[in-house]
Amino acid sequence: MVATFELYEDRAGKYRWRLVASNGEIIADSGEGYSTRSGAREAIGRIRERAPGAAVPSFEDTHFEVFRDRADEYRWRLVGDNGRILADSGEGYASKHGARDAAARVKQRATDAETTELDDA
Repeated sequence: MVATFELYEDRAGKYRWRLVASNGEIIADSGEGYSTRSGAREAIGRIRERAPGAAVPSFEDTHFEVFRDRADEYRWRLVGDNGRILADSGEGYASKHGARDAAARVKQRATDAETTELDDA
């Protein structure tokens, strides 16, 4: 199955890409606009380079994910075996390591944590 990266300028003057299958279906897109055409081209290059070896979660097991948010901070989320987000960090961390450490603390402490019910304010 052959696919094509299409690079285009959107209505806001930002450059975007989309990956289109041979049947015309859009199977991926940039999700964000780039200020330059070369920035969008570089993003396509990263997809070509990294996608083939990227892991695909099976969602057969609950797992933690660490990701970078739009504010360029790292966060964690706990994803259930059905793909739904069960919990998230609620705050950003300056480093990937900081977010991983926070997820590890949740993993260690959640089992024995007590539950306190607070009165409505």
